[in-house]
Amino acid sequence: MKQYTMAQAHSHNDYERATPFYAAASLHFGSIEADVHLKNGVLYVAHDEKDIQPFRTFDAMYLQPVLRQFALYGKPYSDNSPLQLLIDLKTEGPATLQALQALLKPYRQYFDRAANPSAVKLVISGNLPPQAQWEQYDRIFYFDGRPDSTYPASLKDRVAMISVSFGDYSKWSGKGAMTPEDLSKVTAVIDKVHQKGYPFRFWGAPSVKTCYYKLMDLGADWIGTDYPTDLYDVMQNTKRTTAGNLPTHNVYTPTYASDATSVKSKNVILLIGDGTGLAQQFAGYTANKGALNLFMMKQLGLSKTQSTDNYHTDSAAGGTALSSGNKTHNGVIGLDNTYVAAPLIPELLAPKGIRSGVIVTEEITGATPASFYGHTRSRDSVYTLAHQLLQSKLQLAVGGGKEQLDHDLKDSLSKSGVAIYDNLDNWPVDQKGRTLVILSDKVVTSMRDGRGAYLKQALQKALQQLSKGNGFFLMVEGSRIDNGGHFNDLDYLVREMLDFDEAIGEALKFADKDKQTTVIVTADHETSGLALMDGDISQGWLRGHFATNDHTGIPVMVFAYGPNSQLFRGVYENNEIFKKILSCYGK
Repeated sequence: MKQYTMAQAHSHNDYERATPFYAAASLHFGSIEADVHLKNGVLYVAHDEKDIQPFRTFDAMYLQPVLRQFALYGKPYSDNSPLQLLIDLKTEGPATLQALQALLKPYRQYFDRAANPSAVKLVISGNLPPQAQWEQYDRIFYFDGRPDSTYPASLKDRVAMISVSFGDYSKWSGKGAMTPEDLSKVTAVIDKVHQKGYPFRFWGAPSVKTCYYKLMDLGADWIGTDYPTDLYDVMQNTKRTTAGNLPTHNVYTPTYASDATSVKSKNVILLIGDGTGLAQQFAGYTANKGALNLFMMKQLGLSKTQSTDNYHTDSAAGGTALSSGNKTHNGVIGLDNTYVAAPLIPELLAPKGIRSGVIVTEEITGATPASFYGHTRSRDSVYTLAHQLLQSKLQLAVGGGKEQLDHDLKDSLSKSGVAIYDNLDNWPVDQKGRTLVILSDKVVTSMRDGRGAYLKQALQKALQQLSKGNGFFLMVEGSRIDNGGHFNDLDYLVREMLDFDEAIGEALKFADKDKQTTVIVTADHETSGLALMDGDISQGWLRGHFATNDHTGIPVMVFAYGPNSQLFRGVYENNEIFKKILSCYGK
């Protein structure tokens, strides 16, 4: 698909805006349309003659604003973006164009593109003078052609574009999809015009985002709108709201031999996709061309994520609900909503000889991992959390933040008695004592910036280390899916989702081999209100729209596999997951 910029944006019937010219110009629209009537020697701007008002002249509404732009920048826009005025002649063509030519004569330098490439391009549409008369008019004027017309070589450079009514080819409202017949007709006329070597524009196409995207997909050169800010959002963010051609991975097919049995679980693996709602998961499914390890899991539930002080939780309160069974206030880690320390899963399991670990793709002092070892009123108390990590009941912690921990724990690290490693390769999995694998932030970066197979490899090694004992609890977080939502960057988000799904596959393989391991996949909350607008599963591409760059209150999915996975069916509060996990162990 060709790359679109605001240079291809057309403000249809611009004069109907609350602030004509300036609403579109403030967004650097490449084309602005004015319907012009000649009445009593004056050029008025209006859709119909009945709408003419004395103060709404072409001079006041469009010529003077253009001159102001040049006075400010010496060109139409400060960044040198192009601008054209599409002037739709509503009254008799020759007379109206002659009046326009006379009006512009003193200002010709601002419209003479032959002398100044930054000049405003004037394109005449509507009641055009006969083609044979075009050469009579100043060469600052270009013309809006029609697909069935033929233009001699001498006039080809005067034809700025070919335009046609969308309604002549389709009755599509912009909702859903065009019928195959309409799509064929729309595609054919665009291709026909391009074969003749002209840019193409529809007028009267639905002014909705779905239509903007479709016309872009089909290669229309100008995208018109009655709602400039909506088209601006599409043009500016298309690169960030489209994902495709991403690396895919094979999906593991579970045996289901131990699934939903009532055998006591020896191990529990809790995988948390930070900020991951169903839309994020299905985005990964689409990009992976119709397959996810996650979607091989048959036991499904729905978790309500509200915190005690907000409709939407953050990772601190969400993580604490999962780790302690207590809903609490946003920003709080390991405390209930009265700020009393709550026992965490690792703290409850340690006396039973069950070891616990966490693996994350962010700093180890981030809100979600900290919820499984820390107790503090503020998730931002990094120094406090770092010290609590050393003193915690975790047997294994793997994540980023080496630079911060080296700074905050200078003396404590060497005296802690904890085995500390700074990369996956030198981490021996035969460790029996407490282990920290704390990597540089440059290693635990985003997938797009080269993190590679870190999460999958870390999980494999953690399972080797923790499985040598009386059982384990392991929390694995796909931390940066949340970042993709906050950034409103679909490509970033999907890459992280696919990486997280590979880790899910490893957990399922282990569960089948072990037969005593329960795997749970959920999220602490949803981020961004992602809507999936279009895509092609067979091709692995998709397009989305983000409602916000913040968290939302949308419930999140819970998937479970292995012994006692049936406990996770239904709709419940997020803190119920804590109780269900303990039930897996028979607690």
